Amino acid sequence: MSNKTVLVKAVRNDGEVFNYHDSDWGITSLEGVDFPVIEIFKSNRGYGNGSIITGKRKQSRQIDIKAQEQNKLNNAEDRARAIGFHNSNYTFDLYITYMGVTRIAKDCQLEAAALPNDNVWKRLNLTVSYLHPESDLLGENSESTNFTDTDPLWHVTRAYAPEGGTLAFGVINHATSKVLSYLGSEDTFIHVSLEATGLVQGVKVSIGDVSVTVNVTLGTEDVMEIDSEAKTVKVNGIDVPPANYNGEQLPKLMLRYGDNVVSVEDATDEGNTAFDAQVTYIGRYGGL
Repeated sequence: MSNKTVLVKAVRNDGEVFNYHDSDWGITSLEGVDFPVIEIFKSNRGYGNGSIITGKRKQSRQIDIKAQEQNKLNNAEDRARAIGFHNSNYTFDLYITYMGVTRIAKDCQLEAAALPNDNVWKRLNLTVSYLHPESDLLGENSESTNFTDTDPLWHVTRAYAPEGGTLAFGVINHATSKVLSYLGSEDTFIHVSLEATGLVQGVKVSIGDVSVTVNVTLGTEDVMEIDSEAKTVKVNGIDVPPANYNGEQLPKLMLRYGDNVVSVEDATDEGNTAFDAQVTYIGRYGGL
Protein backbone atom coordinates (compact mmCIF):
# COMPACT_ATOMS: atom_id res chain seq x y z
CA MET A 1 0.00 0.00 0.00
CA SER A 2 1.27 3.49 -0.83
CA ASN A 3 2.67 5.54 2.06
CA LYS A 4 0.42 8.35 0.84
CA THR A 5 -2.64 6.45 2.06
CA VAL A 6 -4.06 7.70 5.37
CA LEU A 7 -5.45 4.95 7.58
CA VAL A 8 -7.33 5.15 10.88
CA LYS A 9 -8.55 2.12 12.78
CA ALA A 10 -10.53 2.34 16.01
CA VAL A 11 -10.35 -0.62 18.40
CA ARG A 12 -13.04 -0.58 21.09
CA ASN A 13 -12.20 -1.90 24.56
CA ASP A 14 -14.49 -4.89 23.96
CA GLY A 15 -12.45 -5.88 20.89
CA GLU A 16 -14.75 -4.51 18.16
CA VAL A 17 -12.93 -2.79 15.26
CA PHE A 18 -13.98 -0.03 12.84
CA ASN A 19 -11.86 1.05 9.85
CA TYR A 20 -12.34 4.57 8.51
CA HIS A 21 -10.52 3.72 5.29
CA ASP A 22 -11.34 0.37 3.67
CA SER A 23 -13.76 -1.04 1.13
CA ASP A 24 -16.72 0.52 3.00
CA TRP A 25 -15.38 3.97 4.00
CA GLY A 26 -12.79 6.48 2.84
CA ILE A 27 -11.22 9.22 4.98
CA THR A 28 -11.82 12.76 3.74
CA SER A 29 -10.36 14.69 6.71
CA LEU A 30 -8.15 14.01 9.76
CA GLU A 31 -7.28 16.63 12.38
CA GLY A 32 -5.65 16.67 15.80
CA VAL A 33 -2.74 14.26 15.35
CA ASP A 34 0.04 16.74 14.64
CA PHE A 35 1.27 18.93 17.53
CA PRO A 36 -0.76 19.18 20.74
CA VAL A 37 -1.93 22.53 22.07
CA ILE A 38 0.74 24.00 24.35
CA GLU A 39 -0.43 26.04 27.32
CA ILE A 40 1.95 28.46 29.06
CA PHE A 41 1.13 29.96 32.46
CA LYS A 42 2.47 33.39 33.35
CA SER A 43 2.02 36.27 35.74
CA ASN A 44 2.87 39.95 35.37
CA ARG A 45 6.08 41.18 36.91
CA GLY A 46 5.61 43.26 40.04
CA TYR A 47 8.24 45.64 38.77
CA GLY A 48 9.44 46.27 35.21
CA ASN A 49 8.24 44.94 31.89
CA GLY A 50 7.24 41.49 30.75
CA SER A 51 5.96 38.41 32.51
CA ILE A 52 7.19 35.61 34.74
CA ILE A 53 6.67 32.11 33.33
CA THR A 54 5.14 30.00 36.10
CA GLY A 55 4.52 26.77 34.24
CA LYS A 56 3.58 25.04 31.00
CA ARG A 57 1.82 21.89 29.84
CA LYS A 58 0.61 20.11 26.75
CA GLN A 59 -3.13 19.69 26.56
CA SER A 60 -5.14 16.58 25.74
CA ARG A 61 -6.01 16.05 22.08
CA GLN A 62 -9.25 16.32 20.17
CA ILE A 63 -9.00 14.02 17.16
CA ASP A 64 -11.57 14.68 14.43
CA ILE A 65 -12.22 12.18 11.64
CA LYS A 66 -14.43 12.59 8.59
CA ALA A 67 -15.16 9.65 6.31
CA GLN A 68 -17.42 9.08 3.32
CA GLU A 69 -19.08 5.83 2.38
CA GLN A 70 -17.57 4.12 -0.67
CA ASN A 71 -20.73 2.44 -2.03
CA LYS A 72 -24.18 4.04 -1.61
CA LEU A 73 -25.83 0.70 -2.36
CA ASN A 74 -24.70 -0.42 1.09
CA ASN A 75 -26.31 2.50 2.94
CA ALA A 76 -28.46 0.39 5.25
CA GLU A 77 -25.66 -1.96 6.33
CA ASP A 78 -22.99 0.74 6.66
CA ARG A 79 -25.28 3.04 8.63
CA ALA A 80 -26.24 0.32 11.10
CA ARG A 81 -22.61 -0.69 11.55
CA ALA A 82 -21.41 2.90 12.15
CA ILE A 83 -24.16 3.71 14.65
CA GLY A 84 -23.71 0.44 16.50
CA PHE A 85 -19.93 0.81 16.85
CA HIS A 86 -19.73 4.44 17.99
CA ASN A 87 -21.02 4.02 21.53
CA SER A 88 -19.74 6.42 24.21
CA ASN A 89 -20.04 3.71 26.87
CA TYR A 90 -16.70 2.34 25.62
CA THR A 91 -13.14 3.60 25.26
CA PHE A 92 -11.20 3.41 22.00
CA ASP A 93 -7.60 2.98 20.84
CA LEU A 94 -6.93 4.76 17.55
CA TYR A 95 -4.27 3.34 15.20
CA ILE A 96 -3.35 6.17 12.84
CA THR A 97 -1.09 5.67 9.81
CA TYR A 98 0.17 8.73 7.95
CA MET A 99 2.91 8.68 5.31
CA GLY A 100 3.76 5.10 6.25
CA VAL A 101 4.21 5.80 9.98
CA THR A 102 1.75 4.44 12.56
CA ARG A 103 1.08 5.99 15.96
CA ILE A 104 -1.47 5.02 18.62
CA ALA A 105 -3.80 7.22 20.67
CA LYS A 106 -4.73 5.11 23.70
CA ASP A 107 -7.92 5.17 25.80
CA CYS A 108 -9.81 7.76 23.75
CA GLN A 109 -13.31 8.89 24.71
CA LEU A 110 -15.99 9.39 22.06
CA GLU A 111 -16.95 13.09 22.32
CA ALA A 112 -19.29 13.42 19.36
CA ALA A 113 -20.47 11.61 16.24
CA ALA A 114 -22.68 12.62 13.32
CA LEU A 115 -24.21 10.62 10.48
CA PRO A 116 -26.82 12.95 8.90
CA ASN A 117 -30.19 11.62 7.76
CA ASP A 118 -29.62 12.87 4.22
CA ASN A 119 -31.05 11.74 0.90
CA VAL A 120 -31.26 7.94 1.11
CA TRP A 121 -29.63 7.62 -2.33
CA LYS A 122 -26.55 9.66 -1.41
CA ARG A 123 -23.35 8.26 0.05
CA LEU A 124 -23.15 8.51 3.84
CA ASN A 125 -20.88 11.09 5.50
CA LEU A 126 -19.58 10.18 8.96
CA THR A 127 -17.99 12.67 11.37
CA VAL A 128 -16.43 11.48 14.65
CA SER A 129 -14.62 13.39 17.43
CA TYR A 130 -12.48 11.59 20.01
CA LEU A 131 -10.88 13.03 23.13
CA HIS A 132 -7.42 11.60 23.72
CA PRO A 133 -6.61 12.28 27.41
CA GLU A 134 -2.84 12.30 26.81
CA SER A 135 -0.81 14.73 24.74
CA ASP A 136 1.54 12.01 23.45
CA LEU A 137 1.03 9.38 20.78
CA LEU A 138 2.61 5.93 21.20
CA GLY A 139 4.74 3.96 18.78
CA GLU A 140 3.17 0.98 17.07
CA ASN A 141 5.65 -1.58 18.42
CA SER A 142 7.77 -1.91 21.52
CA GLU A 143 11.56 -1.83 21.24
CA SER A 144 13.79 -4.14 23.26
CA THR A 145 17.49 -4.59 24.00
CA ASN A 146 19.06 -7.76 25.35
CA PHE A 147 22.07 -7.61 27.63
CA THR A 148 23.11 -11.12 26.54
CA ASP A 149 24.35 -11.79 23.01
CA THR A 150 25.70 -14.90 21.28
CA ASP A 151 28.62 -14.71 18.83
CA PRO A 152 28.63 -17.66 16.40
CA LEU A 153 31.82 -19.74 16.02
CA TRP A 154 33.14 -21.73 13.07
CA HIS A 155 32.19 -25.39 12.87
CA VAL A 156 32.97 -28.16 10.41
CA THR A 157 30.28 -30.40 8.95
CA ARG A 158 30.55 -34.04 10.15
CA ALA A 159 33.15 -33.14 12.78
CA TYR A 160 32.39 -34.55 16.20
CA ALA A 161 33.74 -33.67 19.61
CA PRO A 162 35.84 -36.35 21.30
CA GLU A 163 34.50 -38.58 24.04
CA GLY A 164 30.88 -37.79 23.24
CA GLY A 165 31.14 -34.09 24.10
CA THR A 166 29.38 -31.30 22.22
CA LEU A 167 30.69 -28.85 19.67
CA ALA A 168 30.78 -25.14 20.52
CA PHE A 169 28.59 -23.22 18.08
CA GLY A 170 28.78 -19.83 19.80
CA VAL A 171 30.09 -17.78 22.70
CA ILE A 172 27.66 -16.07 25.07
CA ASN A 173 28.63 -12.49 25.90
CA HIS A 174 27.12 -10.72 28.89
CA ALA A 175 26.94 -6.94 29.25
CA THR A 176 25.86 -4.90 32.24
CA SER A 177 25.71 -1.58 30.41
CA LYS A 178 24.50 -0.54 26.96
CA VAL A 179 23.85 2.68 25.05
CA LEU A 180 20.25 2.97 23.84
CA SER A 181 19.59 5.48 21.09
CA TYR A 182 16.04 6.77 21.55
CA LEU A 183 14.44 8.90 18.85
CA GLY A 184 11.06 9.58 20.42
CA SER A 185 10.21 13.23 20.91
CA GLU A 186 8.89 12.65 24.45
CA ASP A 187 10.54 10.88 27.40
CA THR A 188 9.40 7.27 27.81
CA PHE A 189 9.34 4.68 30.59
CA ILE A 190 11.17 1.34 30.57
CA HIS A 191 10.35 -2.22 31.54
CA VAL A 192 13.21 -4.43 32.75
CA SER A 193 12.93 -8.23 32.78
CA LEU A 194 15.76 -10.12 34.50
CA GLU A 195 16.07 -13.90 34.85
CA ALA A 196 18.74 -15.17 37.22
CA THR A 197 21.00 -18.01 36.03
CA GLY A 198 22.78 -18.17 39.37
CA LEU A 199 23.04 -16.22 42.62
CA VAL A 200 22.27 -12.48 42.31
CA GLN A 201 22.40 -10.53 45.57
CA GLY A 202 20.32 -7.51 44.64
CA VAL A 203 19.70 -5.71 41.35
CA LYS A 204 20.63 -2.16 40.35
CA VAL A 205 19.08 -0.52 37.27
CA SER A 206 20.37 2.85 36.08
CA ILE A 207 19.74 5.34 33.29
CA GLY A 208 22.40 8.02 33.45
CA ASP A 209 22.49 9.38 37.00
CA VAL A 210 19.14 7.85 38.03
CA SER A 211 19.35 4.48 39.78
CA VAL A 212 16.95 2.05 41.44
CA THR A 213 18.41 -0.62 43.72
CA VAL A 214 16.29 -3.63 44.69
CA ASN A 215 17.57 -5.44 47.79
CA VAL A 216 16.30 -8.95 46.99
CA THR A 217 18.42 -12.08 46.54
CA LEU A 218 17.62 -14.10 43.43
CA GLY A 219 18.38 -17.74 42.70
CA THR A 220 18.48 -19.67 39.44
CA GLU A 221 15.32 -19.16 37.30
CA ASP A 222 13.94 -16.40 39.54
CA VAL A 223 12.49 -13.60 37.39
CA MET A 224 12.40 -9.93 38.39
CA GLU A 225 10.21 -7.40 36.56
CA ILE A 226 10.77 -3.65 37.02
CA ASP A 227 8.23 -1.29 35.42
CA SER A 228 8.92 2.43 35.77
CA GLU A 229 5.54 3.43 34.31
CA ALA A 230 3.44 1.20 36.58
CA LYS A 231 5.91 1.90 39.43
CA THR A 232 6.09 -1.78 40.32
CA VAL A 233 8.82 -4.30 41.15
CA LYS A 234 7.89 -8.00 41.11
CA VAL A 235 9.78 -11.24 41.65
CA ASN A 236 8.12 -14.32 40.15
CA GLY A 237 4.91 -12.30 39.82
CA ILE A 238 4.80 -11.20 43.48
CA ASP A 239 5.20 -7.55 44.49
CA VAL A 240 8.45 -6.69 46.24
CA PRO A 241 7.84 -4.71 49.47
CA PRO A 242 8.50 -0.97 48.88
CA ALA A 243 10.97 -0.98 51.80
CA ASN A 244 13.28 -3.15 49.67
CA TYR A 245 13.91 -0.54 46.96
CA ASN A 246 14.11 3.24 46.52
CA GLY A 247 10.69 3.66 44.91
CA GLU A 248 10.91 7.46 44.66
CA GLN A 249 13.44 6.98 41.83
CA LEU A 250 11.40 4.38 39.94
CA PRO A 251 9.24 6.78 37.84
CA LYS A 252 12.42 8.71 36.97
CA LEU A 253 13.82 5.75 35.02
CA MET A 254 13.03 7.21 31.61
CA LEU A 255 14.71 7.34 28.22
CA ARG A 256 15.28 10.77 26.76
CA TYR A 257 15.90 11.81 23.16
CA GLY A 258 19.36 10.76 22.03
CA ASP A 259 21.83 8.32 23.54
CA ASN A 260 21.06 6.89 26.99
CA VAL A 261 23.47 4.78 29.04
CA VAL A 262 21.38 1.98 30.60
CA SER A 263 22.85 -0.41 33.17
CA VAL A 264 21.48 -3.60 34.75
CA GLU A 265 23.83 -5.15 37.28
CA ASP A 266 24.24 -7.06 40.52
CA ALA A 267 23.89 -4.47 43.29
CA THR A 268 26.74 -6.00 45.32
CA ASP A 269 29.06 -7.31 42.60
CA GLU A 270 29.37 -5.39 39.33
CA GLY A 271 31.26 -8.29 37.76
CA ASN A 272 28.50 -10.83 38.38
CA THR A 273 26.74 -11.78 35.14
CA ALA A 274 24.62 -14.67 36.46
CA PHE A 275 21.49 -13.30 34.81
CA ASP A 276 19.87 -12.52 31.46
CA ALA A 277 18.32 -9.06 31.19
CA GLN A 278 16.12 -7.31 28.66
CA VAL A 279 15.00 -3.67 28.57
CA THR A 280 11.79 -2.87 26.68
CA TYR A 281 10.12 0.45 25.91
CA ILE A 282 7.49 2.03 23.68
CA GLY A 283 8.30 5.31 21.95
CA ARG A 284 6.26 8.40 22.80
CA TYR A 285 5.78 11.13 20.23
CA GLY A 286 4.47 14.69 20.27
CA GLY A 287 2.76 14.29 16.91
CA LEU A 288 2.47 12.44 13.61
